[in-house]
Amino acid sequence: MKARVTAGLTALAVCALGAFSVATAASGSKTPASATASGGSRLDDGKDLLPQAQISEQQAIAAARTAASGDLNEVDLEQYQGRLVFNVDVGAKDVKVDASSGDVVAATADD
Repeated sequence: MKARVTAGLTALAVCALGAFSVATAASGSKTPASATASGGSRLDDGKDLLPQAQISEQQAIAAARTAASGDLNEVDLEQYQGRLVFNVDVGAKDVKVDASSGDVVAATADD
């Protein structure tokens, strides 16, 4: 009996996850369903620099959204004027967020 309940719950979980993935794909989201469901990363370039960052990618995105509005595109981790920054593409702007302090250090037109 216990095995049937466990199998039934597993099947239900798989169906629910499948429905979520289909709904996300149908919505036209540019972010993969797996990244959305797990709070996944948008980090494109600079993954090797991530251990040096003192703030998280999510904190950098939140800071960047205070300086620009629009769709969130890619995020890079790079050197800028001698400091490590998250370069967050928000709308029509590249917002650079200091990877140590979380301060916005620049917001320029997207290149």
